[in-house]
Amino acid sequence: MQTKSERKYYFIWSAVLLITEILIGSVFKNFHWLRAYGGDILVIPLIYCLVRIFLKVLPRLMPFLMCCIGFLAETAQYFHLSDRLGFERGSLMSIIIGTSFSWMDILCYIAGMILIYLGILVRKKMNPQN
Repeated sequence: MQTKSERKYYFIWSAVLLITEILIGSVFKNFHWLRAYGGDILVIPLIYCLVRIFLKVLPRLMPFLMCCIGFLAETAQYFHLSDRLGFERGSLMSIIIGTSFSWMDILCYIAGMILIYLGILVRKKMNPQN
């Protein structure tokens, strides 16, 4: 079970990452490289932090599992799942599922997973009792 301070830690990081994602998508939309790659890199740590607010199941394996969620989303895009389910382009579900497959997105998800593992290492160095 998560302690209150752990939940707070992951809640704060979730909020920071979500705000960053929103800023990337709205304010920095003219920076194509940042929108195309930065958002995809940060989405895996965002999902990880959201899950860690509630769960501490397999904490060392969770970054990999979160990356697999990204892979599943990319697979759904490859098979045009959003179109097959009839979601209108630009709708919330279409945005969540995505509409176009990219191998570069897969690499971004892997980079996001590595970022999580680096964050875990830094946190352990700063607070060895965790």
